[in-house]
Amino acid sequence: MLRPAVLNLDDALASQTIARALPALPLRPWGPKIRMACSFTRFEKFTEPLARAVGDLGGSGPMLLLGGSGDFHHVSLALCRRVAEPFNLLVVDKHPDWVGPLPLLHCGSWLRHAAALERVGRVFHVGGQLDFENGFRHAAPWSMLQRGKIVVFPAVRPFVRGKWRKVPTKAVRPSPQAPVTRQFMLELLEPWREELSARPVYISLDKDVMPASQAAVNWDSGVLDLAEVIAILDAFIQASGNHLAGMDIFGDYSHCRTQGLLRRLLDWSEHPRQDSDAAAALAVNTTTNKCLLNRLCDECPRKS
Repeated sequence: MLRPAVLNLDDALASQTIARALPALPLRPWGPKIRMACSFTRFEKFTEPLARAVGDLGGSGPMLLLGGSGDFHHVSLALCRRVAEPFNLLVVDKHPDWVGPLPLLHCGSWLRHAAALERVGRVFHVGGQLDFENGFRHAAPWSMLQRGKIVVFPAVRPFVRGKWRKVPTKAVRPSPQAPVTRQFMLELLEPWREELSARPVYISLDKDVMPASQAAVNWDSGVLDLAEVIAILDAFIQASGNHLAGMDIFGDYSHCRTQGLLRRLLDWSEHPRQDSDAAAALAVNTTTNKCLLNRLCDECPRKS
């Protein structure tokens, strides 16, 4: 279904055997310049070497890019822009990633811009838990949410605070302790089945939606386990007639190396303080990435 490659911005996957066997987009010097946030001007400059690196890989068909830390999730905006045909967008993430408007591009704001792209039909945000009902709700794109441009399926329970009372949401878990299943997801997607089948789907997965035991990340961790995430992906892929426009996966752990005062302040103020065992993080993320690649790609390395 997808051609896997590594988008190397932080060496997060450099020690993972399965990832080392994949072709790579060598953009490591850009990592400290855009990590967490950057100006729109710098982001536009970054998209040029990104496009060249993708072109240098050659091949045809949609790609799956392993992009490293969730600090780079705003790179998904550039990847969405590269899709040449109308598509639906699936974002699986613990956080909303639509805060704004901001005078810069942030890993927590990129979805607001992606949803506004002309070729994006419907946006489905799945797995959310944090920063939806607290003060950040005031910075949500309410016009898109209220008219259904963005459809939200929380992880565990519906959102009800503030304006959410007028934007119905249904959790992907049938009850807080009952796991997500593909069949239950297909039932949730029934009102959009015709629309989903009419366009390919682009998928953006941030592994912070999963617990720390299955994804070592730079941010706080969610509750949906790997089997539940796969059930969500399978349901959307099935509803889209196995027609994929591409995919990216962020959420691997890496030491936060930044350039510039802004990014150092963001690292200090926004990242949770945590001590990560490098060997344990490597083992956890290698296992999860291997499972995802084997599930989503026609050809990928079989060595662990």
